Amino acid sequence: MSNLGYNIIILATCWLLVTGAGVYVTYFEQPKEVERLEKAEKLARLRQAEVTALLAEESSSAQMAKEIITKWRARYKIIPDALKTPDIVGYLNRLTAVGFKNFDVKFAGNQRGQDFGTYTFKASGRGYYTSLYKFIWEVENNRNFYRVRNLALDQIDLVSENKDTGKNELEVLVSFKMDIDAYYGGVTGLSAGDEGIKGLFESDGLPITQADGAERPPVPSYVLPEMKPITNPFYPLILNAIPPNTYDLLEVENAVLVSIVGDDKAVFVEGGEYVTLGRGDPVYLGQITLIDPTEGRVLARLNRGGIIDEVELLLQTGERYRQAAGDVRLSPIESQ
Repeated sequence: MSNLGYNIIILATCWLLVTGAGVYVTYFEQPKEVERLEKAEKLARLRQAEVTALLAEESSSAQMAKEIITKWRARYKIIPDALKTPDIVGYLNRLTAVGFKNFDVKFAGNQRGQDFGTYTFKASGRGYYTSLYKFIWEVENNRNFYRVRNLALDQIDLVSENKDTGKNELEVLVSFKMDIDAYYGGVTGLSAGDEGIKGLFESDGLPITQADGAERPPVPSYVLPEMKPITNPFYPLILNAIPPNTYDLLEVENAVLVSIVGDDKAVFVEGGEYVTLGRGDPVYLGQITLIDPTEGRVLARLNRGGIIDEVELLLQTGERYRQAAGDVRLSPIESQ
């Protein structure tokens, strides 16, 4: 065999070996390596995502911790080491000295927990809604640590004698029942001190103390609820009964218009007494809204317990007078 033949055989053998090795690597070794690399890449991405989530969680936790620390430093409630029931009753009596018909307090128990103790009182009574709102605001927001629970309200209409006039007057009140908790004996650090709140807020804090000795929260007023109610939900739009005439005002429905003086004064007689009123002056349940000397009439707008009404009184001229047309004033008719 010639050298050419040997060379062809050698080259063919080398080609077969190289091709076989390439096929083996391509179809058997490389898929395993690709799979290993894909798994490694997936694991790296998962770790990167985990690191990103941990960084985000760390940032969120740091912000939350900052807020919690700020709130903790901003606490202003005072929990005394010891508290006696006469002190609690005296404090409640000071807050309810005005605006209540009665405020009854009954001791309901004393419970000692792991971190603090609690006195519980049951309170009931009757009073004005605005006064009750102020009382609850004081109890819930003053520095003394009290809490109101199980509050139940009901609207009542009470007719009583006015001390100034001796006449009956209608009062719209609320009857209430509630539980009041007073806390004491807190663990170390639970009660707030003045040092922890200095420098945390702007100078918009409410005054620390009032005439009644109750300490106001030294925090900005905008973080607290309104000190006065925006509206009275217990004052009905239409009353069950018309309020009595407490201040002896003119009852236009029982009065007689006898004269109009000038353009803005009218003279009435009621029960034998003469009363002179002008436009805008108050009458029972309302006020004078119009005095018309030309037509000889007076209008009064009345609020009958929520129902608005208008009453017209005409000048009583008698048969000897008549109203002429045009600008002519009232004139007597000559008797025949």
